Parts: sequence; structure tokens; C-alpha cells
Amino acid sequence: MAEPMGERYDSYARRVDTWMAVLAMVFLLVWSARIIFYDSLPSGVRASTLVVQGWIWLVFIVDIVIRTLISQRSWRYLWTHPLDVIAVLVPAARPLKVLTAFTQGAAFSSARGRVKTMQAVVVSVVLLLWIGSVAVLSAEREVADSAINNFGDALWWAIVTVTTVGYGDFSPVSVTGRVVAVVMMLVGIALIGVVTASVAAWFVSKTTGEEEREQERQDVGRHDELTERIARLEAKIDALAGADSPVADSERGPGAGS
Repeated sequence: MAEPMGERYDSYARRVDTWMAVLAMVFLLVWSARIIFYDSLPSGVRASTLVVQGWIWLVFIVDIVIRTLISQRSWRYLWTHPLDVIAVLVPAARPLKVLTAFTQGAAFSSARGRVKTMQAVVVSVVLLLWIGSVAVLSAEREVADSAINNFGDALWWAIVTVTTVGYGDFSPVSVTGRVVAVVMMLVGIALIGVVTASVAAWFVSKTTGEEEREQERQDVGRHDELTERIARLEAKIDALAGADSPVADSERGPGAGS
């Protein structure tokens, strides 16, 4: 009997996700080495790195085609899984899938969830700075008027760009470099916004929960107080009813109350 489409996808993802993450890191290391040490690498080594990058790209293309075909959503998978699509264009970005930690409702509700979320933040920031630095260095290295000529300058530029500080001591002048800058700024702002919103939502839910518990305690207290008052009123009513009953009048005797 054939597996349901959802189970087929989950089974496939469990088998290949780890290997795809490893390939992504290999791609990032090879790509970075080719860009950062471009002048010192022999031409044969540079050619080999391009071959490795090409094969990894092919593997990622095959992977997303398979995921699309076995997904229940079919071609809608491409729209609903943007990180997988980005990973095909830039395989080094695949580890950014750790950002899915923010989509979990219990991300901040437990100590384990908070640790996992903070790890996702750290990994995402490091990857963003690393990828942006190498990308802008690749775009700007050969440009005559550019001040970004080594990895140190590129890393410094990436940090001030992602944090939106923008000192202006280094800035890309090529079209490709400026495109990288725009992407870095947008992703940096989005990442900061996601983290801020997640933390704020956690604080709101925690505060709301405490308020609800306090309200419940107050309601219980009022309920107990009302119950006690009702019991006292019932006792008084019973006492009054007993005093006015015929049995009580007969006990007074014929001359009572005259």
C-alpha cells in the first residue's frame, strides 16, 4: 500500500535534511575559500571549487523538485517554503531553516524552547554576516573605486549594515554589491523584527496568563464570600420561619402574645 503524500514527504525530509545541511555547509566553505583566497589559490583549485559548487547546486535542484512532487500542496510548496527556494539559489543559506523555530507556538513557553530560539537567532545572524561578507567581497573586489577589498572590510561592512548603523566608511559601488546591501538590510530588519515580535508576544502571553490566574483567584474568593453570605441568610430565614410557625405559637400557650 502506498504511503499517504504527507507521510512520504515527512519520511523523505527525515532522511535527507541532515545531508542537505551538510552539503550547504560544504558549499559555504568552498565558496568562501574561493572568494577570500582567490589570489592565492592555484587555478586548478579554483576550477575544482567551481565544480564542487556546481554539483551541490544540482543536488539542491533535484531535492526541491522531489519535495515539490511528493508534497500534498504540489506546486504551492514553492510559495509556502521560501527558505527551500532560497536554498536552491544560494545553497549556503539552507541552514537559515533554523528560523522555523520562530513559527512554533511554544517557542518561548519553556526553557528548552527559549534556548532553541536563541540558538536559531545566533546561527542566523552568523550565517547572514558570513554570506553577506563573502557576497559583497566577490562583487566589489575587482571594482576600481571600491573600498571593500578584503574579507575583514567586508565583514565590518556586513555588521554595520545588518545592524542598520551604517557608518559609511565602507559602501558598495557596484550594482551587484548594492543588491547584496539591500538584501542584507531587509533581512537584517526582518530578523530583528521577528525576534522583537516573538519576545513581545511571549511577554504579553505571560502577563495575560498571570492576570487570568489573578482574576480566577478573585472570582473564587468572591464565590466563597457569596456562598457564605447566602448560607447566613438561609440560616436567618430558617430561624424566622421557625419562630413564626404554628408549632412555635402552640408552644407559647393560650395566653401568650395577648
